[in-house]
Amino acid sequence: MSETAVADADTIIGTCLSLSTPKSFFLYAGAGSGKTHSLVEAIRELKSRERERLIFEGRRIAVITYTNAACDEILQRLEFDPLVEVSTIHAFAWRLIKGFDNEIREWLRIKLAQDIEKIEGGLARARGDNKTSRANQRKLQNKIRRLETLDEITKFIYSPTGDNRERQALNHDEVIKLTATFATERPLLDVLVDRYPVVLIDESQDTHAPVMEAFLKVQRLAQTRFCLGLLGDTMQQIYGHGVTRLDKEIPGDWLKPEKVVNHRCPRRVVDLINVIRRTADTHQQTPKPDAIEGVVRMYCISQSQEQAPNFEESIAHSMAAITGDSEWAIGPEGRKTLILEHKMAGRRMGFEKLFTPLYSVEHLQTGLLDGTLPALRVFSEGVLPILTAKDDHFLILEAIRTSSPLLSKDTMQSTGDQSAHMQRVEDATHALLALFEENDPTLNEVATLLLQTQLLDVPEALIGAIVLGAPGEAPDPEDMNAMTNYAYQLFLERPFSELAAFASYADGLSPYGTHQGVKGLEFPRVMVVINDEEAGGFLFSYDKLLGVKEPTKTDRDNERDGKDNALARTRRLLYVTCSRAEKSLAIVVYTPQPTLAKRNVVAAGWLQESEVEIL
Repeated sequence: MSETAVADADTIIGTCLSLSTPKSFFLYAGAGSGKTHSLVEAIRELKSRERERLIFEGRRIAVITYTNAACDEILQRLEFDPLVEVSTIHAFAWRLIKGFDNEIREWLRIKLAQDIEKIEGGLARARGDNKTSRANQRKLQNKIRRLETLDEITKFIYSPTGDNRERQALNHDEVIKLTATFATERPLLDVLVDRYPVVLIDESQDTHAPVMEAFLKVQRLAQTRFCLGLLGDTMQQIYGHGVTRLDKEIPGDWLKPEKVVNHRCPRRVVDLINVIRRTADTHQQTPKPDAIEGVVRMYCISQSQEQAPNFEESIAHSMAAITGDSEWAIGPEGRKTLILEHKMAGRRMGFEKLFTPLYSVEHLQTGLLDGTLPALRVFSEGVLPILTAKDDHFLILEAIRTSSPLLSKDTMQSTGDQSAHMQRVEDATHALLALFEENDPTLNEVATLLLQTQLLDVPEALIGAIVLGAPGEAPDPEDMNAMTNYAYQLFLERPFSELAAFASYADGLSPYGTHQGVKGLEFPRVMVVINDEEAGGFLFSYDKLLGVKEPTKTDRDNERDGKDNALARTRRLLYVTCSRAEKSLAIVVYTPQPTLAKRNVVAAGWLQESEVEIL
């Protein structure tokens, strides 16, 4: 398809975004096709055309993206225009249902009663006393208690980035389901359509299925006054909570523009990702006219994971020689290494023992991965800036002023002797810096000092763990409170340097990223690390995709029935990771049968024999 056809896709979107004659659309945009650019330009054009009407009617354009980072990027490109509300799906969903407290209460009353009935049925069928039955008993008591105290809650709360453990708080799943239920019924349907005549959903293939299905229904019910624009690529669906094959659910009267020019990848990478997706659908890309040729190599290794960093460094030097690009050889920071699981990055960067305990507690995972967990922030946003500024008195003062309760407006106003108070702040700061002189203190030591000096607020979760002391025997995994306390106890035992390494990783500043976490990003040199054994997951299997292992009967049954399966999920993940490369790509495969893996990828037409090396 030509550049003219690509321009036509943007023109089509522009005609759809109309307040008078809205038309819904699904923009099919493959990797590197400039989807965000199209989104931003279409919004700019709509704003310039309809600004006065939007302001007069008190309406907004809604943009829903998958991550907070994507929100920030779009907001910046749109110069933070208040006519456009950009948010994640959870934040947008809560904005819609917030304040419908009576309706939320009645929904919860029905849902909790159903949950209680289901758990009681499971307990009645249970065989004796075991871990599962004890866990279900705890769940049952919690739900009964919540149902009994439901009428005491007058106002429900929710935080898209918090763990929402307060009694009046809704959890992430409840907000999604509540929105899906309420959005298609009046009055919320009219509130949604009247407030947001245009809703644009980026990465729509990964948007939670209940909400996506609700949006599609809203569009059917209000199509003459509501424009729903979906942007995405079903080949880049990497989470299981989206609508399977969303493209099959799009109504026939929608417009379906497509952007097929890959502006990111070199020709060799475009050829590779086209072959990878050929068995999944008919969408193919073309490189931009002036694209470089680029280099792709695969290295198949039958070695233990303990030697992985050494092999990967050796491979990087090999890539430097092949490509003539010396940046490959300067160490991990010269490339972006994509691994399957966060713990693989932890092993390579030295924060695995800090990360693993917190990640094992489900309700802590979101805050851990996006850096919003209070137990992290006191160190990453409080202590780290002070340490970074230690040689500059002005910067130290600024770092403390930003985060210390000792310099808050209320504290300063209530302090009688300002000079003595500032001396207290200075002494506390010196004590903190002294802790790090030729030393790598534990997080417990740092948190204890912060408690003693009150230089920074220490979260209640950490205070509780400090009071409990050193961790003993692991508690019952089903006892969530005990597991949470135990995770924080283990966390506090780790040296501060591990926290600093993880903070860099969580901020996306490290040379490592997960296969799932880099969608939408791009890097000159990409190393994709494939190691099923080290990852230890079950949702993806590169050994099956490479023909080293046979698909299970469940895999074959799901494929036959059009359901998602391990092979399809893994193929999509490989597509996403390979399509991050702007210049060159190295695929490192740890497998028990490297010769078979090489034979299969060559036979499938993914790579030439000369592009695959067995180490």
